[in-house]
Amino acid sequence: MLQYKPMAAGYIPTIRGYSLSDFHDYDTCVFKFLVKHDLQKKYEIGRGSPQMALGVLLDRAIKEIHRNRGKGSYKAPVERLVNSVKYAAGLIRKEEKASNKHPNFSTAVVEFFTDDVVAAAENTLKNYLTQIDNKFRPAIFDIDFCKKVLEIEGEKYVLWGGPDTLEMGGDKMPEIIDYKSRQDLAKGKQNMDMDLMPKLYTLLLAEDLLKKGFKKARFKVVFWQDPKDESFVQEFDLKDLSKVEAVFKEKIKAILANKEISFCMMPFCEACNSEKSDEYVEMLEGMGYGLG
Repeated sequence: MLQYKPMAAGYIPTIRGYSLSDFHDYDTCVFKFLVKHDLQKKYEIGRGSPQMALGVLLDRAIKEIHRNRGKGSYKAPVERLVNSVKYAAGLIRKEEKASNKHPNFSTAVVEFFTDDVVAAAENTLKNYLTQIDNKFRPAIFDIDFCKKVLEIEGEKYVLWGGPDTLEMGGDKMPEIIDYKSRQDLAKGKQNMDMDLMPKLYTLLLAEDLLKKGFKKARFKVVFWQDPKDESFVQEFDLKDLSKVEAVFKEKIKAILANKEISFCMMPFCEACNSEKSDEYVEMLEGMGYGLG
């Protein structure tokens, strides 16, 4: 006989969790958001690309360079550090294969880890290291998966995700770094989210930074192709993030209040152009959503 097992205290269902991508999806295409978030089909409809794969490799490479700082990675020559890309590719492949969930986060990109993409990532990392003169700002601590619980009208919700690294700035202010790679750098800079992204990633790390005695933090976007551009920066008072929390509470309230399915119908939308789009609509209608 099957026995009921109560959920652990403090358990928050996945459907009450929101990432930066979730908020972006909701703002650009409600249907895509509902398919990925409410139906939990994000990995089923997810599309990879060589450019996405390159970005994933670079982000993992810089994480591993910081993670191995105790082994002398900060003082290693450029030629050795460039090998971090192949190392990152190997780690991601192993994690994808070992995961008990398929498809998963890495499934959409590992197929694009071709020799050409790996070589492009190595070249990008080499150029980046040359531009910063191989001088790293030390990591304060390693970042994995971050969570922040919010209470809205008596119910608990969770924000999750995280930036790439947390580094010590030259003025001893912690810098929350998210690295970005863009094919069209000018367009990438023009369209960069400096609204929700800085707020969310700072909120996710605030508690840990306060515990370490920091009162302020700086969020920064670093472009792999142009690391000396320091114009994508925001500073936060870690002791007073109530207005930042309020932004996400209002976003979540708006999402919860919506019961209408709307479509962006853009040619690049993986939900609107899915061969299962009609099936997804029926599933959402069964959950109480309706077509506008």
